[in-house]
Amino acid sequence: MTNGTDRKKQLCLFYAAGPGDIVTTFSHWQKGEDDPNQVAVTYSSLFFDLCRNLGAKGVAISCCPRKASIATEQFMVENKPKSPPEKGIAFHLQQIGYVREIVARAVAADADLLVMADATGHFFPLLWFAPASMHLIPSLHCTLWPESRKASLVQKLLSLLNRNLFGNKAAAILCISEDVRRQLLEITGGKTVPVHPFIPHYRKETFESIPPPPASKPFNLLYAGRMETAKGIYDLLDIARMLRESGNTGIVLHLCGTGPEDDNLKNALRQQGLGQFMQFHGYCARPEMLRHIEQSHAFIVPTRTSFEEGFNKVVAEAILAGRPVITSSVCPALEYVRDAVIEVPPDNAVAYFEAVVRLASSPQLYEQKQQACAQLGKQFCDPERSWGAALLNITKHLPHG
Repeated sequence: MTNGTDRKKQLCLFYAAGPGDIVTTFSHWQKGEDDPNQVAVTYSSLFFDLCRNLGAKGVAISCCPRKASIATEQFMVENKPKSPPEKGIAFHLQQIGYVREIVARAVAADADLLVMADATGHFFPLLWFAPASMHLIPSLHCTLWPESRKASLVQKLLSLLNRNLFGNKAAAILCISEDVRRQLLEITGGKTVPVHPFIPHYRKETFESIPPPPASKPFNLLYAGRMETAKGIYDLLDIARMLRESGNTGIVLHLCGTGPEDDNLKNALRQQGLGQFMQFHGYCARPEMLRHIEQSHAFIVPTRTSFEEGFNKVVAEAILAGRPVITSSVCPALEYVRDAVIEVPPDNAVAYFEAVVRLASSPQLYEQKQQACAQLGKQFCDPERSWGAALLNITKHLPHG
């Protein structure tokens, strides 16, 4: 695909970006800065880079709850919140309605190409509302159903509705992991439109200042993420309880993040007297988060099979920081960093506990996993494997009018 200077109509790319605060990201991008609220290079900033490099008009809309917008000669960037979430059929109608609004905005912008992240809404309404001339590119950042479980009836229905888009009508698909690709092949009977893989992208310098893991005790195990049951936080509570029961005072779990289970988790910690084994730090801004990473020896990612896990950037960030990871096959990132990971069966707190003790008590095992991090981390700093590079490859091969 050629750039906008080679045609009478300026090329227009439209990006439905999911829930991120893309207005804040754009404000920093205009100054030549990365969003300080994010560790990874944001997908929206990669989109802005692409539009600038192609000389294309860029329209980006997110469903971030903070309503805001910025308009320049080249860009229109907006946080357009969704209505409060509904349940049951009303939820699905709400998803369809939001996608209809997104398509209407893309049509109004005379967009040549519409990239839509999975957190925006259901994909199949794109076939109902988008004009045939608009190139549609689904961007898949999570599995379509929990990989370790069979798809539910609703998920099977959504897969059936999405099949024509994924198999025939989309121009291409952006896909974050092999787990997602396998699900696409299952949905389409083995025949999809071109699938372009990507992985999260980071600046090498972000992690250069992080020192090696401390030689001192205790062994600090870090969880960074949402405080949600499906993310495995109560498995972490079980691990803390097992540490106390076994008399193992040399290991401490540190939890950084926020979510709907904040109060329940804090109450459980207090009531069970587990403060010596597990510390809840809540939301951590970037400087505080980096301090916790510096003090950590390893990360733990205990996502449960009930969760539709994406790549989970925390795994990449742990590897880039030179910290081994304990996780399960629920996390698609595992296949990219296996040599630096201790893999355990999913939904098994006892197995996680045993892996934690084994990693903390075996210097040889720890050194083996820790040394694997350096080589594995390079892939996450390679711009050719980024979302932006994958999208550029797609645009270069699309016909245009």
